[in-house]
Amino acid sequence: MKRLLLVIICIAFLFSGCTTAAAQGEGSSIPEAPLARTLMPVGFAAVPAASAPAALDETQPDSGPQSIKISAVGDLMCLYAQLSAARENGVYGFDYCYNEVKSRITGADIAIGNLETLIAKGHPYTARHYTGNPKINGPETFLSAAAGCGFDVLVNANNHIFDYKYDGINKTLQKVEEYGFLHTGAYAQGEERKQLVIDVKGIKIAVLAYADHINNRPRNVEGVNVYKESLVKSDIAEAKSAGAEFIIVYIHWGKERTHRVTSAQKKAAKAIAEAGADIILGSHPHCTQGTALINTDHGPVPVFYSLGNFLSSMGATICKDSIIVNMTLEKDGQTGETKLSSLTYTPTFCTAFSGRRFVILPADLSYIAQSGKAKILKASRTRTIRVLGTKVAQPL
Repeated sequence: MKRLLLVIICIAFLFSGCTTAAAQGEGSSIPEAPLARTLMPVGFAAVPAASAPAALDETQPDSGPQSIKISAVGDLMCLYAQLSAARENGVYGFDYCYNEVKSRITGADIAIGNLETLIAKGHPYTARHYTGNPKINGPETFLSAAAGCGFDVLVNANNHIFDYKYDGINKTLQKVEEYGFLHTGAYAQGEERKQLVIDVKGIKIAVLAYADHINNRPRNVEGVNVYKESLVKSDIAEAKSAGAEFIIVYIHWGKERTHRVTSAQKKAAKAIAEAGADIILGSHPHCTQGTALINTDHGPVPVFYSLGNFLSSMGATICKDSIIVNMTLEKDGQTGETKLSSLTYTPTFCTAFSGRRFVILPADLSYIAQSGKAKILKASRTRTIRVLGTKVAQPL
């Protein structure tokens, strides 16, 4: 992403009311210093909602339109096979996973992904064998690779956020912040609940995130946004009062390994759209799901019911297909109105490449035209378009 100076406003609310394997150390896999980020917030402010607009760094729009590009992806997972593939001479390195797709991420002004792993030193990394739901954890080099690819915002509201209870959350978010990421959806124990509003080149966007269920859930959940219609409604209202002009809502929902969208997802999507979201991005099913346009009093709201696994080692073919959602926002310099002027998606496929496993390959037309993997990428692209269609967004 281009070097920017962004203003981040955190709206604070008090909370109202996550094996037997030995813990693995990271040893020499830890970089000497966190990777420097190109996204540079100038400050954080915990402010009452009523005074939030005054706290924003107001920039006077010029007469011409302003525009920004946003890229958003689904699950960034760190499973056992990925750990095995990434380990060389005792060092875990994941940069290679992103080499082929990096230009599709860095071209955006801001890039968002769902971090569906903990980065919690002292707890076991994701095990090879397990019963029930796996506990997902990885080394901090997983974060440095995501940062190197150009991601700026990590979503943490997912069903694995409590895999190692509050200690796992606290350690993960500490590392996320050390690597310069903004984050949303989960909060360290005892920390005030924050919403994320970001000023990107004079256009203020909010990124909100929720999970509809959590593994290893404690009786009184703090530290993660558990989906409730009333919570989403109040969060969106507060984000708007803080000046947010475009609201992105991530939600972790649905059933795993199926393209079928549940009635509960459709009901929640309608509620979120009517509450004021401008786009809804789903995760959790580990495969792509369809799209929809929900008509509201503020216009049609696009829904991507599931973006799929952007990076994982899940073996089923449907778990390897994914997308990058590409948004262009445009702000009228005269009226100040911000609108979604372009919405496309880039199909991707996670596979073996150049002797390495679990490499994300673009399945857009330009990459396929020069790729030695054209056959499998064309097949992946066909599957993805069949699921997502072309009415809500056009495939690249």
